[in-house]
Amino acid sequence: MKYIHDSGFIHLDLKPANVFIDWEGVLKIGDFGLASPWPAPRGIEGEGDREYIGPEILAGRYDKPADIFALGMIMVEIAGNIVLPDNGLIWQRFRAGNLSDVPSLTWSSESSLLRNESGEPIESPKAYVSQEALFDADGDDDAFSHGQKLTPRDYRPSELVTPPGFMVDPENEEALDKLVRWMINPDPDSRPTVDQLTRSGGVQWVESRRRAGATIYEGNWGPSDDVLNHGQHQAADIAMTDV
Repeated sequence: MKYIHDSGFIHLDLKPANVFIDWEGVLKIGDFGLASPWPAPRGIEGEGDREYIGPEILAGRYDKPADIFALGMIMVEIAGNIVLPDNGLIWQRFRAGNLSDVPSLTWSSESSLLRNESGEPIESPKAYVSQEALFDADGDDDAFSHGQKLTPRDYRPSELVTPPGFMVDPENEEALDKLVRWMINPDPDSRPTVDQLTRSGGVQWVESRRRAGATIYEGNWGPSDDVLNHGQHQAADIAMTDV
């Protein structure tokens, strides 16, 4: 999306159906049937699917923030694991920046499930973190906020054990909940630009640690430090071999 905006265009029809995955696991945006040069000329038809359009679209304003809003709704759909409405009260609340009808985009009980290398839950009593483990001794503080390791003894060593705060605390400044609320702000001029999104702490953290595209499971919180270090050494060995 940054490339599209930097090239002087707006897409105006961002939705999961228009995001494709190539053979190498790279995400690519397609279907430019509603795309327009930026600034958009008067009188264009730029109203995409109602599930993803920003409130300003209904007033005929076609601009870069519309793509940001659509991306925010895609994040709501994926992280909230919901089907977006195309009308009704919940649809209106989303256009007002209200996410009260959606579970936390940052943390869910499924985040504590043990999974296999494909990301499928392992059906075993050991696959769950105990309720007691989720809290400190006083019973009310999320242990994640104190960096406590909450994983069973047989947690796979390739996975990161202690997640960063933005992955488990919805009130963290870099949490997805806050980022998405920013993206779907009802005022288009108050939404972030693509550059602001890519510079956000959570995006930078993931970009610096991920090893693969969207189709490879790397654990609930990403790959472990040992795996990352091994990958760097392996890349260095390959580079030396090429030399």
